[in-house]
Amino acid sequence: MYCVTVAYPRKDGGKFDFDYYAKKHIPMVTRYLGANSIKAEIRKGIASPDGSPASFVCIASIWINSIEEFQATLTEHGKEIMGDIPNYTNIQPILQVDEVVG
Repeated sequence: MYCVTVAYPRKDGGKFDFDYYAKKHIPMVTRYLGANSIKAEIRKGIASPDGSPASFVCIASIWINSIEEFQATLTEHGKEIMGDIPNYTNIQPILQVDEVVG
């Protein structure tokens, strides 16, 4: 199993619409992923351990079965997925794919 992490760093003037992200964007992404999508989780950054603002406004985790199928989905639907970003944020996301080992 693999996990795609999508992180939105906190920035001055950054905006993020969690309602749109949770109700429109993530369901669109998981629909495109189809059977390759295991589950998705959205986390809202609250604070760092010392009480300062969180480093990331939002971190989403999308568990998948296959990296190759994920890459094929991005090739086919990446334009629509990335084109939807301005509808909920002005923050450029950072993506990382991890192998789940535990």
